[in-house]
Amino acid sequence: MRKFFNPYPKYLHVRRILLDRIEGMMRAGDQLPTEHALCAEFAVSRETIRSALAALEQDGIIERTRGRGTFIARMPRRRPERRLTGMAEDFSALNLDTEAKVLQAAPARMPPALAEQLGMDSEMVLFRIARLRLFERIPLAWHEAWMLPEVGERVAALDLRRTSIDRELRETLGLPMWEDQQSIEAVAADIQAAELLDVPIGAPLLCLTRLYLMEGERLAVYFRSLYRSDRYYYTVKLAQPPAMMGAPRKPATGVRKAK
Repeated sequence: MRKFFNPYPKYLHVRRILLDRIEGMMRAGDQLPTEHALCAEFAVSRETIRSALAALEQDGIIERTRGRGTFIARMPRRRPERRLTGMAEDFSALNLDTEAKVLQAAPARMPPALAEQLGMDSEMVLFRIARLRLFERIPLAWHEAWMLPEVGERVAALDLRRTSIDRELRETLGLPMWEDQQSIEAVAADIQAAELLDVPIGAPLLCLTRLYLMEGERLAVYFRSLYRSDRYYYTVKLAQPPAMMGAPRKPATGVRKAK
């Protein structure tokens, strides 16, 4: 039976927030607020704050001295990032250990909410391709793609295990299309998503939707992907202004480079 999402105890949330604050905003030797101030800030009991501080003290991050307060003893070690980021179409190109299993590839009527969002008749039949993407043989994302039947049938005939539908539409089928809209939101895993992604019901997921259009602003493909938040995070590479293209880049004053 799939279990419901059980959040961490409050003191672990406080510990995590304090760790992030120390890592991003403080230095060794800086003083933390008093227990009373932390209780007021987080709206929790003194026992919760003391448990969070005790965990940090046990890790050697802070030192507490009666009559003086709590100070940063050493900076926490930077945690290695184990999550993926970027677009799904890049995963295979980077030779990552990723594979997508096709769950369904067949004509289907759109959910009413999607039909309304796209401004289409809810009785109209599109072609739906649903896939479960694995990374290192563990569920990473659940992808859905909706497209016109004549396009979907051609895509479904391809081997979609180690490629992206975006790439196949552009490169294999030569479909001229452009991305018109993209949205990102946090959602809670329902029963089906929890089962597919192997997470508890109610676990946080990252929902990414992308709408592609083609000539005449007709639907090319609508993607909806649910990513496990413990295995994926979203990043955006912003384009430089035209005047800056080709100009030597100077480090921004006071900004620490990412490692």
